[in-house]
Amino acid sequence: MRKKLYTITIICVVGLLSLFSCTKDFEEINTDPNAFSSVRPENQMAGVMKHTLDRVGGWMNDHMFMNYAQYYGGMGGQFERFYYTESGLREMWDDFYVNILKNLQVIIDDHSDDPEYANRILMSKIWKSYVYSVLVSTFGGVPMSQANGDATRVPYDTEEEIYTSILGMLKDAGDNITADGDKWGQDPLYKGNNTLWIKFANTLRMKIALRISVGFPTLAETHVREVMNDENMLISSNAENAFLSWGTKDENWSFNFEEYVHSGVWERGEDIKVNDFFMLFMKTYRDPRIAAFADVSREPYKIVDTLFQSGTSGPQVAVEYPIPYLGEPLGSSAVISAWDLPGSENPLSGIPKTSYSFINYNNFLVADADFMIISSAETNFMKAEAALKGWGGSKTAEQYYYDGIDASFSQYGIQGANVYKQLDGIRWGTTSTGDRDFSGIVTSGISADPFAKIIVQRWIAMFNQGHDAWCLKKRTQAIIWPPHLNPEQSTNLEWADPPERMIYSPNEIALNQAAYLEAAARLNGGDKLNTPLKMNKQKTPIDWKTVPAEFNTEFGRYWYGNSIDDLIANGVGYVILN
Repeated sequence: MRKKLYTITIICVVGLLSLFSCTKDFEEINTDPNAFSSVRPENQMAGVMKHTLDRVGGWMNDHMFMNYAQYYGGMGGQFERFYYTESGLREMWDDFYVNILKNLQVIIDDHSDDPEYANRILMSKIWKSYVYSVLVSTFGGVPMSQANGDATRVPYDTEEEIYTSILGMLKDAGDNITADGDKWGQDPLYKGNNTLWIKFANTLRMKIALRISVGFPTLAETHVREVMNDENMLISSNAENAFLSWGTKDENWSFNFEEYVHSGVWERGEDIKVNDFFMLFMKTYRDPRIAAFADVSREPYKIVDTLFQSGTSGPQVAVEYPIPYLGEPLGSSAVISAWDLPGSENPLSGIPKTSYSFINYNNFLVADADFMIISSAETNFMKAEAALKGWGGSKTAEQYYYDGIDASFSQYGIQGANVYKQLDGIRWGTTSTGDRDFSGIVTSGISADPFAKIIVQRWIAMFNQGHDAWCLKKRTQAIIWPPHLNPEQSTNLEWADPPERMIYSPNEIALNQAAYLEAAARLNGGDKLNTPLKMNKQKTPIDWKTVPAEFNTEFGRYWYGNSIDDLIANGVGYVILN
């Protein structure tokens, strides 16, 4: 595991922050000759953003969010298998409140009265809003208004209070940052472009507002309408995407590179495989973005298919051939005993781990990988949802929807968007049956419902944005996702749906008990994983053991087409079995 470099003493933390390199331009900060004698706000902000990147885009993305969002499959570990560890909870809580928020507040408190720092204070508040948006949508109500002070017993703000506060800070920043005013000496996000910071504030504001549109609809509508009134000040192209990058020096390595590549896990063929349900959508619609999200299998899975001998009619034969990609279910090949399925017919039983596709190395496993916060594609899908709700917009929901698909393809330099957009299920107003997963309990079908279409495409475009996709799932329930069929044994469950939230740090019970008990009582179900937050949409539970199940290989059939001619055209070797 990656070792954490922090101390609980805030004086030491502030001093050490100048040592932590971060994103893009932070190597210059590391060489600051006055780092120990005078900690500049740039150095403090570098440390704050580096910790946020490592925590949200690194540890939490890997251990929690990518699994909850159906982007990863087959991962081991308690958080990965829909549970938790007390040590992991303590580490998360301390990192957020000590290494990130405490030091961020130092910048705000020390420089708020200095007009020369007016823009940078507003930018610090944008980052504070982003961090709290992750906390509140992960845990629920948390300490905010009285946090980071001297008191040891701190009350928890409610979800509504937190969202009201952070949306207000984002509005203030979007309205008052000046393009030609003060800027960060080293800016890891936008290299000193204040206009793009304004767009980030406004787009983040819309993102958070839509996230709470079920739980707090009036608050959400007010903020979405305001930002949609000036679309020019929202992220509008991939050149304006909000993302952070790790670096090539060992202290700057991405979480994934250090955890999996440098450690040898990737070489051994373990972990970080693309989820089978996500891959099903790639295969069903022949989505060319698959090459950006996944690597081809090291030991390709061989499918047995019934294909035409030639053309699109006439005699058919059984053919065996390899498919280039294969997704791994959350629980690998596990199934529910109540289904009473013959194990000998399980198509995934006993296959090598290296038959499953890793997440794409060049995009997500290199040392200096990027972590996306908000993309142009996601922004267009958010606009599509806003337009669908009647909350503003200069285009129709359909137009924004297609713009989002185009931006997603362009983001990865992938061709074929026009063909993709014409497919049944993808084209606006059309429906598709889709393919079944290996156990037959869910499909990649997409209905004609415009809201469902927007959510499916936003989920696909946000690959690797685990937290955002998990929140999208919780607050829309627009996609029926399969459960984890091999959850952590501590749950005593044979299957489990993704958590509705994460439970609080056990330190809070010991050190902040009265406030903790009050916050837990406000949760409708208590401090548990399956207690929904107010932002979450009410869902109808599925008793998965009663769902009809059937082993099948639709996840690979007709990968190249329905004829041997298609295999030949793609240069694929095959064997005729009859």
